Amino acid sequence: MNQKPNSSRAKTVSFFALAVMIVAVSGGCRAMFHKNPNGKVEDPRERAKYFYIGDVTASFGLDNYEIQGVALVTSLAGTGSDPAPSVLRDQLLKEMSSRDTRHPNTYLASPNTSMVIATGYLKPGIKKGEHFDILVTLPEMSETTSLRGGYMLKATLSDYLVTNRVMKGWDRAQAAGPVLVEPRTGTDKDKVMQRRGRILSGGVCQMDRVVGLRVLPDAVRYDRLNTMKIEKVVNRRFQTVGNNGLKETVAKAKDDKFVELYIPSLYKDNLRRFLDVVRCLPLRESEADMMARLIRLQKQLHEPVSAARAAMELEAIGTPAVDTLRTGLDSREIAVRFHAAQALAYLDVDEAAPTLGKIAAEEPSYRYNALMALRALNNLYAEEELKTLMNLPTAETRYGAFRTLTEMRPDDPLVKGMKLGKGTFTLCVVNSTAPPMIHVTRSYRAEVVIFGQGTRFSTPLAVEGANNIVVRSASPDEIVISKFAVNQPPQQRTVSARVDEVINALSDVGATYPDVLEILQAAVGQGALPASMFRVDALPSDGRASRYEKEEKKQAKKDARKPGENKPAAETAAETQDAAKEREPWSPDGPETELAAQENDSTRQSAWFFGKKKEK
Repeated sequence: MNQKPNSSRAKTVSFFALAVMIVAVSGGCRAMFHKNPNGKVEDPRERAKYFYIGDVTASFGLDNYEIQGVALVTSLAGTGSDPAPSVLRDQLLKEMSSRDTRHPNTYLASPNTSMVIATGYLKPGIKKGEHFDILVTLPEMSETTSLRGGYMLKATLSDYLVTNRVMKGWDRAQAAGPVLVEPRTGTDKDKVMQRRGRILSGGVCQMDRVVGLRVLPDAVRYDRLNTMKIEKVVNRRFQTVGNNGLKETVAKAKDDKFVELYIPSLYKDNLRRFLDVVRCLPLRESEADMMARLIRLQKQLHEPVSAARAAMELEAIGTPAVDTLRTGLDSREIAVRFHAAQALAYLDVDEAAPTLGKIAAEEPSYRYNALMALRALNNLYAEEELKTLMNLPTAETRYGAFRTLTEMRPDDPLVKGMKLGKGTFTLCVVNSTAPPMIHVTRSYRAEVVIFGQGTRFSTPLAVEGANNIVVRSASPDEIVISKFAVNQPPQQRTVSARVDEVINALSDVGATYPDVLEILQAAVGQGALPASMFRVDALPSDGRASRYEKEEKKQAKKDARKPGENKPAAETAAETQDAAKEREPWSPDGPETELAAQENDSTRQSAWFFGKKKEK
């Protein structure tokens, strides 16, 4: 009799415990189930389609982030104007007052100054202290006729919204420097082109842009456990080296919707590839399953159509996939060889260097990514391949290799050069066995690179540049550089006709990078430098040949034709179509086209993703 109550209580407790366990297990399982767009929990068998991180996430932070500021350009030759009353003028006066400028209205009224709008685009993953280009334009009603020879004083760039008043957001960057304006053409286009310009690397970023993975709500329910799972998978495969020299993890689950990523040094110049590789990581996979997938991926690697995706998945696997990727280096298909070598380079395998060097030399469509992979490899084998490429005749191959080596080995005597023009640009003379070439840039890096020793100006030469700088030939072997200034004695240098000596002399009299570019371009227009020798921004393009590559191929076809032989009709039609698409190195549409492209890529993003407001 006395045992019945105890037995009843035991049954009750056991039933209650069982119920709690069922609820707990049911809730726990539901938390790991994926959810369809209607919000219904799916059968676990449906989870097989969510195998990769990329199946449940999208990349975040891969756009260009637009910032703006109001600034003052000085040192104009009477081509400036006093801005009319406006919200922009009020903002500029406020900025000038904050910098303790005395009598700011007097400065604005001078014909040698002009109010401008400075625009910058912060690239994905940019870090605090990194530089970027500044686009300089005039307000719509400005009466300024030219920014030629101007220098933009230090300005702050922020998130701006201009309506009937200026709404300023967070301060993102500082900017200043000489304004590079397109050379005058003597046509009506000058009225537009002289009113805008750019400052190469004139902006200094004051923030770290966040990149990462955003969870797709249609693929998986928002749950901190899911983002923590992604964090664990990524950190198991990738690490980076911190400022203290120790290894650190690269992924951090910020909440149930977002995983922040820190870019390993190997991928710092190819952020998009890093995110693509991360999205190829499997969310769950046993050792046996990975071995089976390696066999499948090897077959896919040797098919040109599937080689790119297969190589990326193998790169995501890491060291166990190296032998599989090596098999692709001997393929007869160039696509297979390239994608295998590219993945091996990001796995730090030396054998990738010769294949990448050969492809960079021979295949324009892969040249850009081949150079990026050599940059990531960053060893003596890659360095030797790049030095070999600098002796090839193709302009974009030579300069692309030079730029890549500069990023790899900035102190290498071959590419270091010397700082000139008040530190505004670099001059480098490369001892190349290829035909002579003078290369200049109008984006990011302010530099003049002369391939070949002893490149000279032809005479006669007479050029008047901005800031009262005159370059003229005194004899076939002598060039005189003069600079005139009010209430100051003229500065004068006499040097040989060698291009590097003339550029050095220009720097000595105070010329900046825009001044040097204008004089070089004028010399080309006068025939003192061959147009075929002068190149601007001859950089490889991702997936297609550059305009210079097309010009060189066109010339090769012309040279191959017999005297008097007519050009084939198909070739003529193709050249006409290409000419309609391509733009000249100093085309009036150049900066506008680039600006439009950046504006299309740029979208405003919430300040939540970019950190908190700066503490005062």
